Amino acid sequence: MKILVYLGTGGVGKTSVAAATALAMARAGERTLVLTIDPALRLRSALRLQEGLLEQQVPLDPPASGELWAALLDVRATLDDAVRMYAKAGMVDRILNHPIYATIADSLVGMQELMAVERIDQLAKRGFDSLVIDTAPSRHALEFLDKPMYFSELVGSNWVKLVGRTYKWMATSPMASLSEKVLDVYARVEAILGTDLVRQVLDFYSIFVSIAEGYAERAVKTVALLKDPAITEFRIVTTPRKAMRDTRFFLDALESRQFRTGGVFVNRTWELDGAAAGEGLVGSLAEWYAAVRQSHAAELDSLRGEFDARVPFIATLPELDSDVDGLPALERIGAWVAARAVT
Repeated sequence: MKILVYLGTGGVGKTSVAAATALAMARAGERTLVLTIDPALRLRSALRLQEGLLEQQVPLDPPASGELWAALLDVRATLDDAVRMYAKAGMVDRILNHPIYATIADSLVGMQELMAVERIDQLAKRGFDSLVIDTAPSRHALEFLDKPMYFSELVGSNWVKLVGRTYKWMATSPMASLSEKVLDVYARVEAILGTDLVRQVLDFYSIFVSIAEGYAERAVKTVALLKDPAITEFRIVTTPRKAMRDTRFFLDALESRQFRTGGVFVNRTWELDGAAAGEGLVGSLAEWYAAVRQSHAAELDSLRGEFDARVPFIATLPELDSDVDGLPALERIGAWVAARAVT
C-alpha cells in the first residue's frame, strides 16, 4: 500500500489535485480511495458524489482496470464505529447513550483531527492499493498529525490514570478512605461545575478509558505509518503567488516532524506560449497575459532555485479554462499529475 497526503492553503486547488491523483491511479489499475478530512467537503462536488453517503465507489468508464472510492470524514460516525469495534462487551450502548458522549463527539476541540487519524487507520486495513488524503486547506493542516500524539501522551500520563483510580475508589469505598488532599480537590471542582456534572464526567471516563487507550495505541501506529518513507509521501500544492511562502512553511513543518516530502505542485500556472502581442485592446490584453506568465515563470525559477535540493520534484499544473466539476476535468489534471510527478 502507498499513501499520498496533499497539503495546501485555501484556494490553491488541493482537493482537485488529490481527487485527480486518485483517479489517475485507478485508471492505472489500482484500487484507490481518496479521503477528505476537510470539513468543507469540497471532494463531494469535485467527484459529484451522492448526498448522504460517507463512502462510495465512483463509477469509471472503460478502459479503467482499477477502482476509485471516495470517503468523507464524519467525526461522529467515525467515533461511533470505533466504540462499536473496540468497546468491551456490554459497554457499547452504555457509552453511546451516555450524556457526556454526545458533548465529546460533537463539541470537543480537536475531535476532527483525532478522528482523521482513526479514519485513516480504518481505511488502511481495508486492502486498498493506494490512499490519497486531502487535508484541510490551512497552515494548521498538520494538526491532524500533532493532536493525536498529544492525546496519546495525555492518556498515558500519571495524573489522568490517577483520576480513573480515584473515581473507582469513590464509587466503591467510603469517602473517608480518600486522602484529605484528594477530597479537597474534588470538593473544589464540584463547587465550580456541580456535583452531578463531575460525577457524570468521571463515570464516563471510567467506561471510556479503554477506548481512549486503544485509540492512543492505534494513533501512534498510524502516525508511524505516515512517517514511513517507503509507504507515505506528502505533497504540497500551491499557486505562483503563494509558492515561496507556502513551500517554505510546509517543507519546514514536514522536515521538523520527519515526514517525507514527495514534491511540490505549483497549480494554476499560466505557462509561456510565445504568442505575438498584436495591437489595440487585444494587444494590451495579450501584453497583460504575457506579463502574468513572465511573473509566474520568475516565481517558479525562484522556487526551484531555493528548494530544488530539498524535494524530489517541483512541477507546474496549468490553469484550466473552466471550473473543476466532474471526472472529465479531473482526467486532464490527473494526466498532468502522473506525467509531471517524480516517484
